[in-house]
Amino acid sequence: MLDNDSFTGTQINYLVVCPRKLWLFSHGIEMEREDQNVQMGKQIGQGTYEREKKEINLDNQVVIDWADAKPGPDGVLTIHEVKKSRAVSRAHRLQMLYYLHFLRQKGVAARGVIDYPELKQRETIELDAPAQRELDQVLQQVSLVVNSEQSPPRLDKRSFCSKCAYFDLCYV
Repeated sequence: MLDNDSFTGTQINYLVVCPRKLWLFSHGIEMEREDQNVQMGKQIGQGTYEREKKEINLDNQVVIDWADAKPGPDGVLTIHEVKKSRAVSRAHRLQMLYYLHFLRQKGVAARGVIDYPELKQRETIELDAPAQRELDQVLQQVSLVVNSEQSPPRLDKRSFCSKCAYFDLCYV
């Protein structure tokens, strides 16, 4: 059984996108490695902010796309997550909140910025009390899905399902 402190940012994201995808991923069925859309997203992230240190892996739970070199004048570190589109922006926000929560538990004060380079947009994320409560609820939901014996049912087909690496496991 996984506790709320041993999840990955990807798992938080997948809960919002599709609980079935979360369950499959968490049970060792990883379809992303060869997926064209995933590879395109990685290329956007790697090619957009070329001067920044990429993919900072923390305890194999959190992989931050990049962080500012030094904390700001307020002593708060800014971490960045690069995303292709806003199609699942709630999932992006909760993933970032999880990263901020993880860093806070390590004693690091941080804020998050979600960068959408193709849209030329940014969203700043802070882990305040309401956001922490929302994240706590999401962590409980992730735990329920991940620790379930059976996968959740497939969703009624959504517009983004056809682009999902797990599409064939649900609809073919």
